[in-house]
Formats: sequence, C-alpha cells, structure tokens
Amino acid sequence: MKNSESQKLQQEIRSLKETITALRAALEEQQLECERRVQSCRQASSEQIRQLQDTIDRMRIKLEEEFYSREAHVQEVTQTLSDQLQQSQQTVIALRAQLEQARNG
Repeated sequence: MKNSESQKLQQEIRSLKETITALRAALEEQQLECERRVQSCRQASSEQIRQLQDTIDRMRIKLEEEFYSREAHVQEVTQTLSDQLQQSQQTVIALRAQLEQARNG
C-alpha cells in the first residue's frame, strides 16, 4: 500500500470511530431521556393513584357516616312508632275498660 492510501484508510478509520462515538453518545442520550420520561410517567401515575385512593377513602368514610346516620334515624323512627303503638294500645285498653264500666254501670 502506498502512504497516501494508508493515510486515507487511517483517516476513514478515524472518521468511522468518531461516527461510532457520536452515535453511541446520541444513543445513550436517547436512553437517558427515555428513562427520564418513564420515571416521570411513573411518578405521575403514582400521584394519580394516591389521589384516587384518598378520594376512595373519603367516599368510604362519607358512605359509612351516611349509613350510620340513616341507621340511627331508622332506629329513632322505629322507637317512636313503637312508643306510639304502645300508647295507642294502652288507650284502646283504657277505652275498653271505660266502655265496660259504662255498660255495667
């Protein structure tokens, strides 16, 4: 090989090495950017999941409060109606007794 051919080949080899180095650096940069985006998506997803869990917890608590409030109201109404029924039954018994007295009187 002639000296000029050898220099051309060495120049081409240097150029190819520089190209490989530049491509490797670009690929690494793309991989880092991709990893950053994935991490960002994970963080956003984690935040959304946490917010949804908080919302679910608040809704569960509110639902339980509503349930116990209604349950207490039902118990109160049931007790009131039971008291009224008992009072009505006692009134009926008293009126029957008065009616019996009036008939026998």
